[in-house]
Amino acid sequence: MFRQFAFYATLFLSIFATTQAQANPFSVSEEEINAYLAKKNDVQDKFGLPGLFSMNYTLQDLTAKIGENNSGRVEINGTFDTNIQIQQKKLAGKLTVAFDTIPYYNPEKGEVYLRDLRILRWSGSPEHYVAQLQSIMPFLSQSISGLLSNVPIYRLDDSKVRDALIKKFAKGIVVEQGRLSLEVGSL
Repeated sequence: MFRQFAFYATLFLSIFATTQAQANPFSVSEEEINAYLAKKNDVQDKFGLPGLFSMNYTLQDLTAKIGENNSGRVEINGTFDTNIQIQQKKLAGKLTVAFDTIPYYNPEKGEVYLRDLRILRWSGSPEHYVAQLQSIMPFLSQSISGLLSNVPIYRLDDSKVRDALIKKFAKGIVVEQGRLSLEVGSL
């Protein structure tokens, strides 16, 4: 037990001592999260109310802005390629959506997820498509929220010493300007 503690304590101290550019070695920067999101495959989902409407969408080009307004929330911007069927009309279009959300950390998986999503602004094309979407935006918001509570926006890499330490000791998350700092349990 003591050897394991000494090993992790030594690793922690060496990472802490060599990490000059980062204020907190137990944090993930906005750049790291955006790089992870850029590599992530597009996420697809669908929802609807039988007989009224259905919508298939692909969420892509996600980017994060962390701690911009000191509210503990993260702003996510993304694009949706959508196909909607409202009654007998089929519409294809593109949505640009900005929403904010609260990140949370799953310590067992070493992953960051999102919850409590609020759509801040959105726009769409073609123009006639936007009028049709207004009535289903609450459903879209609920669908995105459910999706992002199950699809991580960041996953720690066990092959990296820093990430392995974070996964071993982190218990929660704090939103700071430009990064997510992970709260560390007892060493």
